Amino acid sequence: CSSSPAPEAGSEEGITARAMLGQALAEARKWQPDAELAVVTTSLAEGPRHAFWFYDMQSPSTSTCTRIRVLAKGSVENVGSGDECLLMKPVSPDFVDSPVAWEAARAAGFEPGDSAQFGLRFQRDEALPAPRECWVLWSDADGDEAAGVIRGWCVDPATGQFVTRLSGKGRQEPAG
Repeated sequence: CSSSPAPEAGSEEGITARAMLGQALAEARKWQPDAELAVVTTSLAEGPRHAFWFYDMQSPSTSTCTRIRVLAKGSVENVGSGDECLLMKPVSPDFVDSPVAWEAARAAGFEPGDSAQFGLRFQRDEALPAPRECWVLWSDADGDEAAGVIRGWCVDPATGQFVTRLSGKGRQEPAG
């Protein structure tokens, strides 16, 4: 038994965001040939590997969206509705993996507590000079009840570098 799991394999520790990305994209293209990646998420994670990841997909030609779920056990399933939706600016599928984003956010001060949330999406926030792609990580400790916001930690999904602590004031940017 090796003490470190293979990077692409599922394990008791779970899978990373990129571990089954290829399979998720293939499943999305069965749904719609022009499927684009809009969001990558997981929740209640204890670290950068988790039992499941969601890949939100959109079809520009039909203005519809769906969600692909992958499980560490190896299943890939379209669990979305395929209904009409507001198209978002897509994110690049060439993003740095969840352990890279985790380490960058932790080094910047992110405290995951009992569970962390991950979201890769096109982000608009007052703390950013312009809308941009972000790996956003947050936990219960990042909630500001008085202000009614969650202040996540933005990591650049292309470089893996910490960008900024978000204000929580902003929204995802719709496609133009």
